[in-house]
Amino acid sequence: ETGTGFQIGPVMIPWYGFFIVLGIAAAMLLGYILVKRNGLDFDRFIQIACFVGLGAMVGAKILYLIVAWEQIDFSRITDPEYLNMLMGSGFVFYGGLIGGLIGLALCGKILHIPVAEYARLTIPVIPVAHAFGRIGCAFVGCCYGVPYSGWGAVTYTDSLFAPNGISLFPVQAAEAVLELVIAAVLCAVIFRAGRSDKKPRSIELYLVLYAVVRFALEFFRYDDAERGILAGMSTSQWISLGVCVGVAVYYVAGYHKKTSFPR
Repeated sequence: ETGTGFQIGPVMIPWYGFFIVLGIAAAMLLGYILVKRNGLDFDRFIQIACFVGLGAMVGAKILYLIVAWEQIDFSRITDPEYLNMLMGSGFVFYGGLIGGLIGLALCGKILHIPVAEYARLTIPVIPVAHAFGRIGCAFVGCCYGVPYSGWGAVTYTDSLFAPNGISLFPVQAAEAVLELVIAAVLCAVIFRAGRSDKKPRSIELYLVLYAVVRFALEFFRYDDAERGILAGMSTSQWISLGVCVGVAVYYVAGYHKKTSFPR
């Protein structure tokens, strides 16, 4: 058990915030490599990242508040300590993804940057940053797994989120590893496309790979109250299905458009 953070002198550093900072640093380093390799402007990449990051934070918090509506104690909403805890914890990744896409569109509209090209060639930064976030989840115990006593099981003794004293499946660590695998696959696709001068389908590939991973791992999570359950599936599972269907429709529509002939 590691508690909520670690102490450096008089300062308490929260584990989740610590790993988020590491994730941002790792994502920026990978972004720099991808941008330079593909002849893009790193300053523009930073501008895009700021818009996307802000949109992601807002979107992730809004979706969390929606799915966890019944768990919010509105009688304490004016309590600064409770409000700070509510706003500082609890984020849903799919909300962040939607918010990030809105931020991306706004960046292109306001700064007149070809954001689609940047997104297509730097998309691996998202799973890298997300992987570090999941490691932070593993340290504090949020997004915890089902009771499990096999290999890799974790037991929390002082977590504010996970049930203490129960052996649990390490779903956060599993997702972190799979996120890094997704990032590696995307990098390989982007590098290969660069040698052939073809536009990589990296955004669509990322959406499908993450949707499949998230859909499967949701079965191993135990925090149903935080995720929202509808007809036996979580909010994220329904969104994952919608993402896969949406990408499939996009491909089918694009295929028919390419193969259709004027009459």
